[in-house]
Amino acid sequence: MFLGVNWGAFVVVFLVALAATAAVVVFYSVGLRLLSNGRLADEAPAPRPLARTVGGWACIAVGAAAVLYALYLVIPQFHG
Repeated sequence: MFLGVNWGAFVVVFLVALAATAAVVVFYSVGLRLLSNGRLADEAPAPRPLARTVGGWACIAVGAAAVLYALYLVIPQFHG
C-alpha cells in the first residue's frame, strides 16, 4: 500500500467505471444508428422498418436505465 491507498481496489473501480462508460456509449450510439434513416437532406424520407425502430429505442432505454441505476447507487437519499 503506497500512500495508504489500496491500489488494487482503485484499479478495479477504474476498470469497471471505464467498461460501464463504454457500454453506455455503445448502446446510445447503436440506438442512434438504428433510428437514423441514413439519407441526404434533399432525398424523400423512407419509412424505417419496425425492427430498427424497436431496436433503436431498446438500445437507448438500456443506456438510460444504466445511467439511472448509477444515479441510484451514487445518491444516498434513494436508499431510504
